[in-house]
Amino acid sequence: MSAATETAYQIIRKKLIAGEYDAGAHLNEVELSDLCNVSRTPIREAIRRLAGEYFVKIEPNRGAFVVDWTRGDVGDHFELRAMFEGFAARKAAHRATKAQINDLAEVHREIDEVLKKGGSKRTDDFISLNRRFHDLMCEASGNARMFDINGRFVEQAVIIRTAAQYTKADLERSNRFHVEITDAIRSRNAELADQLMRTHILSASALYRDCYLQERGTQM
Repeated sequence: MSAATETAYQIIRKKLIAGEYDAGAHLNEVELSDLCNVSRTPIREAIRRLAGEYFVKIEPNRGAFVVDWTRGDVGDHFELRAMFEGFAARKAAHRATKAQINDLAEVHREIDEVLKKGGSKRTDDFISLNRRFHDLMCEASGNARMFDINGRFVEQAVIIRTAAQYTKADLERSNRFHVEITDAIRSRNAELADQLMRTHILSASALYRDCYLQERGTQM
């Protein structure tokens, strides 16, 4: 991949993850070329790569569009993520070091402090720390491929959650799962860690789905 393509890929991908493009929005090659300060050929190559990661959909004779998820898409996404992260939690229960377990515990303690705050920053900080928790858990699984695969699942979910309005109770409930998952890993209870992680991920799916589709004004 050329340097120009890599530059375009990173710029567009960052904007997609930040939610700067609406679901279903057309990605204009000329505008992206100006934005990234590269020619249209690297833009096309970057878009093809993003399509391979399910951030973008390419339609023949129409161009590229930001993915617009249906209710079924959201459900499938979270089922797959639950399967992957459940497996990672199971492996972490066998392989996590004491230092890694302490790091997981520190993250959910930091989240507790964040939840005492108000306003949009609370949610933003939670999202960042939540990503940190799940990254640490995948690292603790000892499977480098798991870390890479799951990272893509999490980033795709960020696009879905851009419109979501979390309540404090929602965030607190999520962090209680973090505490229980960490305790299961600490006690080396692989079965429990797997079950808790799957439940944690799937319990979030309804909130993601309903908030996303409500924002989109559809019941797809």
